[in-house]
Formats: sequence, C-alpha cells, structure tokens
Amino acid sequence: MRTSRDFMHALLLTFAATLGFVLAGCDGKEPLLEMETADGEVEVQRDRETGDVDVEVVD
Repeated sequence: MRTSRDFMHALLLTFAATLGFVLAGCDGKEPLLEMETADGEVEVQRDRETGDVDVEVVD
C-alpha cells in the first residue's frame, strides 16, 4: 500500500516539475546580449514573433 502511494507521489511530483519547466521556457524571447559589469547588468532580448527589442538594465 505504501509503495504504490510513494510511487504516485513521485509520479505527480515529476509531472509538476516537468510542467513548470515547460511553462517557464515559453516566453518567446531570444537573448541578444547579456552583460555583467561591476555596477550592474544589461540584458537585450528580441521577441521572436514581432521582432521588438527590449533592453533591461539592473543595478
């Protein structure tokens, strides 16, 4: 009884983790540039569908 319950918990945990990875990777943006400096970080990404370019600066 306990073995089948442990198996089901492991199966559900694996399914949830896989679903989380799949949903997290579906943003549709392509990184063009990622640069780290002593003062912060700069990221440039392009949207694959529209071609729009986003620039993000993190201090």
